[in-house]
Amino acid sequence: MPLTTEALAQPPVAIELDVDARWTMAYAAGVPDERAELYATDSSDRPGGVQVHPVFPVAAEWQLIIASAAANTGLSADEARRGIHIGHDLVLSRPIHAGERIRLAVRTVGVGRRRAGATQTAEFTATVRDEVVWQTRMTSLYLGVDLVGEATELDHPWVAPIDPTPATSPLAVETSWVRPIDAHVYSECARIWNPIHTDLVAARRSGLAAPILHGTATLARSVSIATRLAGVALGDVRRVSCWFSGQVPLGSSFDVRLLAFDEHTLWFDAVLPDGTLALRNAALTFV
Repeated sequence: MPLTTEALAQPPVAIELDVDARWTMAYAAGVPDERAELYATDSSDRPGGVQVHPVFPVAAEWQLIIASAAANTGLSADEARRGIHIGHDLVLSRPIHAGERIRLAVRTVGVGRRRAGATQTAEFTATVRDEVVWQTRMTSLYLGVDLVGEATELDHPWVAPIDPTPATSPLAVETSWVRPIDAHVYSECARIWNPIHTDLVAARRSGLAAPILHGTATLARSVSIATRLAGVALGDVRRVSCWFSGQVPLGSSFDVRLLAFDEHTLWFDAVLPDGTLALRNAALTFV
């Protein structure tokens, strides 16, 4: 079934979610990130005790994706589930607090056409009692799906892109090893289940040779490693932006390269052993 421009005219779809410490700690373990503050339920340093990983919003957003991604878009539920995540821009107004009840809404703000299929840009907004906690623009590619109508982007305000990296060579590099079981662990801990990451048959039906690591898992690992290399606290992160450009096979590895950082911005990427970029134009800002 084709993606249609009618998706742009649809009102936001919303759900409410309880973000408890059990979920946020499980997410951190699934990344994995072992920093003590991510599990410190006894801490009085922040509301809710634990520090919530800055990429955790993807876990909450997945709950809304599976509930509404196909609604009024022209896509079948199966096509919506098989969309490939190709772009991500997360803006945090403040750290997320464990124990909060989040109202999460999503609307389509752009549709496009590529040789490989149709693209959709969705904008998520998470609020607590009308306070915006985070917003995300997520771009997905639906392989083999046509777009009915013209490629369109709504004139909807968004923050300016982060400036390109000034680096010519990395400041530091760390290898992240991906175990054959890591997609299973991340799926269950994050509550982000897509069978192309854990089921050999489903992966092959989608055109993959074998299951691959979630793009958001690659991003979360890279954020954890890059912030640690640069000495940036996870609770200080206010924006994470990247494009996904390479698949990470299970049982492989990738290098996280800290490219540059200044007082408020950190640039990084993720590189596969053959030199292919798994993440490109990746950057985060912090306070």
